[in-house]
Amino acid sequence: MMTTLQQFIPYWGDGEIDAVAGILRDSDYLNEHNTVREFERRFAQSVGAKHCIAVTSGTVALYCAINAVYGNRKKKKITVPTHDGIFAFNALLASGTLPVVVDVDSRGLIDPHTHENDYIAVHANGRRVNSAAPIEDCAQAITHHAPGKVSTYSFASTKHITTAGQGGAVCCDDDETFNTLARLKDHGRNDRQMLKPMSDNYDSWGMNFKLTEVQAAFGLVQLNGLKGRMTRLGEICRIYRDILGDAVTFDSEEPKWYVDVFTPHAKQIHQDLKIKGIHC
Repeated sequence: MMTTLQQFIPYWGDGEIDAVAGILRDSDYLNEHNTVREFERRFAQSVGAKHCIAVTSGTVALYCAINAVYGNRKKKKITVPTHDGIFAFNALLASGTLPVVVDVDSRGLIDPHTHENDYIAVHANGRRVNSAAPIEDCAQAITHHAPGKVSTYSFASTKHITTAGQGGAVCCDDDETFNTLARLKDHGRNDRQMLKPMSDNYDSWGMNFKLTEVQAAFGLVQLNGLKGRMTRLGEICRIYRDILGDAVTFDSEEPKWYVDVFTPHAKQIHQDLKIKGIHC
């Protein structure tokens, strides 16, 4: 029976297993505490941001970013590019905002003359988009954070790293935005984020979007291996370049996550890969 090379394969090993076992064996906390704070600190450092808030998913990260950036100044409409997934659409709808779909140019940029709304920049397939958008979706560009932006990330099992299947984060450089995000994820209080004794004072509105200590322990080991994964991704891309030769044109020299290729023979190449058990 032929083995199929899947497009998504979440990897973990003894390191992740030992880290999770350590939380279950040695810690008094399962709800987020020191391990989540350490994961946030390390992840913020990895992308060059001042702050990081860990949440339950990339979609929740987008939802929190939208509410933190716009707050009571909620926009009736916000533009999203056509090459995005459903995730930003759902986050906007959940926050009471109508997503407006607009096409992009070859660089992934929205023409500012084609819309009158604020918009979310999406670094699809790791292709970095330079734009004036205050929020950027970095679910497929895990090493990126634009200074001054509110950047969102996904740690689902189909991404660069995973926090045991699901998870997400919001990174920012502004203290006020960070405080707002902390309150949004924990019922309107920020005591837990600051590792202070919990109070029953709720200064603002919020929900329960907390990550667990087990997820953070898993994610810290994954984060340690990120550099090696990115290196291996480049090696695999070069193998495909050598094999496919002049049949396709690659959109970038170094892959950031997916690799987009351009070819007049798309259907034939897709079929050839399928016959050989390669998911495309």
